[in-house]
Amino acid sequence: MTRTETARIADLERRVARLEAHTHPTGQQPPAFVLTEAIKRNDDLADGAVTFGGVVDTGLGHYEYEWARPTHWVTDSPWENEIERLSALAHPLRGEILRRLLASPASVPELVAEGIVSSAGTAYHHMNALHAAGWVAKRDGGYTIPPGRIVPLMTIITASEAH
Repeated sequence: MTRTETARIADLERRVARLEAHTHPTGQQPPAFVLTEAIKRNDDLADGAVTFGGVVDTGLGHYEYEWARPTHWVTDSPWENEIERLSALAHPLRGEILRRLLASPASVPELVAEGIVSSAGTAYHHMNALHAAGWVAKRDGGYTIPPGRIVPLMTIITASEAH
């Protein structure tokens, strides 16, 4: 078994243990809309706000992150940089690469060996796009997701679900 496979199995075991530890008794749900209620109570946010946050554990570590912008900031600011960052995610193969990198850093040869990409050229093409947009960083001969991008990435994926 390779080091990557061992790390992935250990990560899955940690995730299952956390899920089992956080099971709620029948009929009880965790508190919802905590951020929404906080926005409503903030007099400085008369026009509201958009916020996201998370406390997550991945193969890369433990992350706690919050971000908020007043409604007027979102509606009045240009979106060019944000759209460019989003467009870097708009490829299924890049999504698979990022999902893999949530477990642990990886080099291009590892991504090829794991069958995530078909060739080093393909991997470098997609990694360069993700790197330019700030979704990945080079580290120790491989690539990782920067800590400040973990929760935003997971938020984008969650927000993209059918509601």
